[in-house]
Amino acid sequence: MSEHQIFILDDEADIGEFVANAARLNGFESAYFSDPEAFMAALSASTGACAAIDLQMPQLDGIEVLRRLSNLRFARPIVIMSGMDLKVLESARHFAKANNLSVSDIAAKPLRLEELSRIFARLKVHARLPPTRSEILQAMAEGEFSLHLQPKVLLQGRRDTAHPFVPMGFEGLARWTSPTKGLINPDVFIPQIMDQGLGAQFSDHVFDLALAILEQWKRQGIEATLAINMSATDVEDLSLADRLWSRCAGTGVDHRRITIEITETDAMRHPATALDVLMRLRLRGFLLSIDDFGTGYSSLVQLQRLPFGELKIDRSIIADCSYSEQARIIVKAIIDLAHSLGLHVVAEGVEDLETLELLRSWSCDLLQGYVVSRPLRADLAAKWWLDRLELTH
Repeated sequence: MSEHQIFILDDEADIGEFVANAARLNGFESAYFSDPEAFMAALSASTGACAAIDLQMPQLDGIEVLRRLSNLRFARPIVIMSGMDLKVLESARHFAKANNLSVSDIAAKPLRLEELSRIFARLKVHARLPPTRSEILQAMAEGEFSLHLQPKVLLQGRRDTAHPFVPMGFEGLARWTSPTKGLINPDVFIPQIMDQGLGAQFSDHVFDLALAILEQWKRQGIEATLAINMSATDVEDLSLADRLWSRCAGTGVDHRRITIEITETDAMRHPATALDVLMRLRLRGFLLSIDDFGTGYSSLVQLQRLPFGELKIDRSIIADCSYSEQARIIVKAIIDLAHSLGLHVVAEGVEDLETLELLRSWSCDLLQGYVVSRPLRADLAAKWWLDRLELTH
């Protein structure tokens, strides 16, 4: 019996069987259902099955299925399929996330075996049993977490100039390499860290990893900034500014080289408390960035009140710019809005030159993404920085 299991719901038998067969080819034990009630009953009785659901079905549409899964507190990864356009699929993804469901992938019909194979490969990573509290604590104690660094660059000039962008800094992305389980995806361990009440402890651990990198860079003469993600737990902790300040003072690291990134959703959970915490961070001299902008529900009034200096447009909106006129209108409007509020703008997840040129034409300030570089180990990030500085001088 395979350690991976998936139940597929689709009212079209040929498509459902095709997905089920593709799952088997990729190491899953699979079962196809055309009846939503039988599908829900099977999932309720299973302890480890993932789910793949079609959005358009005559008996019970996919949104109602997602709502029912949320009511069941379904915790396994879900693949959402549809013949509708990508905007509908993305809306369904956001609906699922808002209802505390984990979406591994969205898949646009017609489905191809090659794409399904990639989806099932990613699903295997998401479908791993979540780490326990003791495993997380042990991993922190034994140094299994590290930061991979993705460059942030300043856009300037035209594409045909010698130096179309200038390195400005990095974002630190937490990675967990287990000696027994290999690389564990952040989508797996971050929710578990939060569920186990280890958010503040893990943030301190990540901050210490960042300080160690900045100490090394200081010896190498590297003056890059480093952005670190903080959680909703941190935004509600009135001691955060003092805690981070004392850690910087203890290592001699200039706190002005550290940017604290907080997601739009986390910042808006308790605006009054967030204002207290964020103001104290700014008064201490830390740079503040609002992350994943465009995925939450903040009002423009709230955004104007909070002391952010930088706004990062979520990668899901940036990715749509290559084919969606609506996405392009939204991104340009966000850039103009942010500039009118005195904020610098970073575009996340830029993967192609076409999108890069659009962002340049809209006067986006900075970007990060595969078009510049994938996340790098700290030693390779230092080399990347020094090599780019040579090119720009």
